Amino acid sequence: MELRAASDARPGAPDRFTGRPRYLIDAVAESGTAAGQRFGTSATLLVIGGEDYAPVRLGDRFTSAGSLQPLPAGDRNLGLLRAAAPPEVTPAGGWYAATAALRSTFVRVAEEHGAAVDGLLPGMVLGDRGGLDPGLEQAMKDTGLTHLTAVSGANCSYLLAFIFLSARALRMPQAPAVLLALAGLAAFVLLVRPDPSVLRAAVMGGLGTLAVLSGRGRLSAALLFLSITVLLCVDPWLCGSYAFILSVCATLGLVVLGPHLVRVLSYRLPRWLAAALAIPVAAQLFCGPVLVLLQPQLPVYSVPANLAAAPVVPAVTVAGMLAVALIGFAPVLAVPPLLTAAAGAWWVAGTARFFESVPGALAAWPEGTPGVLLMAAGAAAATAGILYLSLRGTGGMPGPGGRRRQVNQQYPESPRNPRNQPLPPRAGFRGSRRTRTAAAGAALLAFPGAAVLTTRALQEDPGQVQEWVLAACDVGQGDGFAIRAGPDSAVVIDAGGEPEPMDACLDRLGVRTVELLVFTHAHLDHYGGAAGVLSGRSVLQIGYSTAGPGLPRELTAVLDGSGAPRTRLANGMAGTSGSVQWEVLWPPASDGSLPAAGDEEENNASAVLLVTVATPEPGEEPLRILLTGDAEEDTAARILASHPELRAGVDVLKVPHHGARNGGDSWIRTLRPSLALISVGADNDYGHPAPQILSSLEAAGSAVARTDLYGTVLLFHQGNTLAVRSLPP
Repeated sequence: MELRAASDARPGAPDRFTGRPRYLIDAVAESGTAAGQRFGTSATLLVIGGEDYAPVRLGDRFTSAGSLQPLPAGDRNLGLLRAAAPPEVTPAGGWYAATAALRSTFVRVAEEHGAAVDGLLPGMVLGDRGGLDPGLEQAMKDTGLTHLTAVSGANCSYLLAFIFLSARALRMPQAPAVLLALAGLAAFVLLVRPDPSVLRAAVMGGLGTLAVLSGRGRLSAALLFLSITVLLCVDPWLCGSYAFILSVCATLGLVVLGPHLVRVLSYRLPRWLAAALAIPVAAQLFCGPVLVLLQPQLPVYSVPANLAAAPVVPAVTVAGMLAVALIGFAPVLAVPPLLTAAAGAWWVAGTARFFESVPGALAAWPEGTPGVLLMAAGAAAATAGILYLSLRGTGGMPGPGGRRRQVNQQYPESPRNPRNQPLPPRAGFRGSRRTRTAAAGAALLAFPGAAVLTTRALQEDPGQVQEWVLAACDVGQGDGFAIRAGPDSAVVIDAGGEPEPMDACLDRLGVRTVELLVFTHAHLDHYGGAAGVLSGRSVLQIGYSTAGPGLPRELTAVLDGSGAPRTRLANGMAGTSGSVQWEVLWPPASDGSLPAAGDEEENNASAVLLVTVATPEPGEEPLRILLTGDAEEDTAARILASHPELRAGVDVLKVPHHGARNGGDSWIRTLRPSLALISVGADNDYGHPAPQILSSLEAAGSAVARTDLYGTVLLFHQGNTLAVRSLPP
């Protein structure tokens, strides 16, 4: 295909199986060739490519080749192009080239002076997150500071406010000052790329900032809604964008709550600092109910982290843009503002890392409607408190009896009050206002902790298991395993033969996100329950193995509903999912091209995974778990011969093929596992597990846990021992 880039190449999630970086590009296809037929088009595509695609910039034209597949209805792009060839790039000219050069020069100079702050500064100033350190990125996410890692409405707000206030300080009339500020904002948008997200941030951030600067809420909600309507007419796909929805919520918070919050904070703070603090706090309160839909976790210290970071963000934005402007023609003069911006970015990074390290920094939050309602209730309470303090401080709240309290308006004219002017507030009023302000601040800081306690109380379920490591779900005659990757996430290996048992098992374990779903091979007792795994959960990646050319049609139909990418597993692939590290030991890559010839071939195409799980105590060796699918004896010999590291043994062995005799005992004799798991149906007709296998396990001194005898089996780590328990019905 011949394409035109509609965005810069941005880093995507690394390939989970090879670990290689991937890049995403929004592009418009101009022409292409498929099955020997050439065609013209103007379809929008999402291109996923390797490191060769990293240099592609907005406006560049490039060619690519690969597999094309449709994206779900409602997606901005029509299709997904998985690039299988390096691109041939023709760089764009004009302002595309000028802004790209300015951006790359800023990043280079920042790195030369040690001012990039682990890649955070280019993100805060220009929205360039390509060099952001993954650890810092996670810390920003866990503390509710992610919006500072890229261009957002806050950047637009601070820049707009700086230009406007500077112009007014130079005695420029208000109308020209507004026009100058808007011109500066337009130049900023061109620099950081006028894609839909930046245009949305500019419009929303500009409106919200003008509302706060006015101090009286003169920007009505009607004008905000008009702007939303215009944006949706220009770009209808924004209706399904969480970024757009969050911007609307944040701007609504600034319009409705911003002026009142500024007034409350101004009781004890300078007005400029109150305005700077009001923006993130108001936005956080109004965005909270939406954020829990994206991530059902609560950054406990989000409000104090934002309060700590907020004062330096305007300096980073303004000083960073001064540095960008000076770098183009006087690089030496750009160094002072660059270092000033870097100091602010260093403070933000330190704030994120500090609050992330505080115990209990991230807590689980109820998923779906209950979580939204709980967050909305907390945000509404905080908003009501702020509005009460603001209106009370100006004498506008209703007094006893429901009448508004108008100070001294009922007194007639007198020598002491000749014009019936309102009397000044009582001597004790200022003190009480400070007390209320302190109470409001304490409430804002205490809200996250109170919300966590409430959440934990709501989530307490005597039937839900905590702190498990591995579960062998009772799925009858079949396999279904879950390995805990995080508080509510797991790696799932196989899904049993029916959806209901696997769904119920994962519900009891509290699994909401499946980091990786593996189908070891294409037999019904291993994939038939796939719909149960997908039910009400997010599946991020799917791996599979089979002796045939592809997965069965009925399984593909189920998996198509998840949207998760699928990868055929092969020896050498590895990855990390939370606390779980995994490596594929079998099959060789070439085996996947052979057509299926029977059950024996399909069994021996089983993906065999070596999984290591980090232990909670520092210095202890991680747990080693070997999952063998239905691999038979001859395949076991080949795997053991080609992976001598297995001779060091494993802690847990999933006995292959439900303990069938054709699995052999070479696994057991070589690995001598501490625990053997056998997933097998009660009273099955196959004679599983075979007496020979049980005898070998007894001779090896391995403890045995069977789902036909104990139901769902749970593995816990307790000090230096492994505890095995049965999950009660």
